[in-house]
Amino acid sequence: MSLPPSNAGVVAPKKELLRGCLIAAAAAAVLLVVAVLPAEYGIDPTGAGKALGLTKLHSAAAPAALPAKAAATPVPTAKGSTVSAPGEVRGITIASKQTVAYRADTQEITLAPGKGVEVKTHLAKGSALMFSWKTTKGEVLNHDFHGEPVNAKGDEFESFILEDDVSHSSGVLIAPFTGVHGWYWKNLNDEPVTMVLQASGYYSDIFKK
Repeated sequence: MSLPPSNAGVVAPKKELLRGCLIAAAAAAVLLVVAVLPAEYGIDPTGAGKALGLTKLHSAAAPAALPAKAAATPVPTAKGSTVSAPGEVRGITIASKQTVAYRADTQEITLAPGKGVEVKTHLAKGSALMFSWKTTKGEVLNHDFHGEPVNAKGDEFESFILEDDVSHSSGVLIAPFTGVHGWYWKNLNDEPVTMVLQASGYYSDIFKK
């Protein structure tokens, strides 16, 4: 009895494997064209995706496009005024609506030699105070226009105008904090000095301390 060729049992499985691969590739191609392309990318060359409702899946998953007008509209940004007078550097704008009634006061104060005197007002944050003072005979005094916040501790205060040996002074304040604001004078002369203070603004009271 003659034996079959030594490779006869190997050839048949190779043919079957090749045929299986071809069938699988063809099935994958059909699945790609019919299902994947319509559902994922909206591409439907055969029309089968639309018939099966697969193209709707792509439309539902796609992000909504922004309206052209909305996309092109710039976001507005706040811009401060840059108005200034010729040759000047613009300062910081400080403005505040006043809620306390306007008042004006004039006080004549005499300082004994070597003594100091304080006159104060109560100002709320943002309130305005304007003043002018001068000695009656041109004598000089040390002057400190300052303020201290409510419930200040120890030497917790701020000097706004601090000057020595002056016979007069004037100024304007927009209070940076709620508290007591006013003046301190020191007479270093050997004689009493009388000065006149004129104050006006939106303070609630004025008193000697």
